[in-house]
Amino acid sequence: MNRWWLGLLLVPVIAGAQSDDGNGQRGGGRSPSLAFCQERFYEEDDGLLRCNWAVNFTYACFVSYPANKVIQAGAKIAEPEVVGECDNGERIIKLLHY
Repeated sequence: MNRWWLGLLLVPVIAGAQSDDGNGQRGGGRSPSLAFCQERFYEEDDGLLRCNWAVNFTYACFVSYPANKVIQAGAKIAEPEVVGECDNGERIIKLLHY
């Protein structure tokens, strides 16, 4: 019977320690991501970042219209940065965000 009580006492301690990151927050967060787009499409509007978002530089050159995908302005980690130009001269920016 003593082992049963010991088990009841330890379960909350073990469960509480599983996902505590030391800051009082539990669970995992999202990892930062990079998104690329043509600078001419980049627009901050009402807390949303709109552009022709692509997963890499090359795709950003080929997507010639704004996508339906939006990024929350609060998810932006750094300001957009020009990283190069496509063959047609379009400037491509990258955005680090959550």
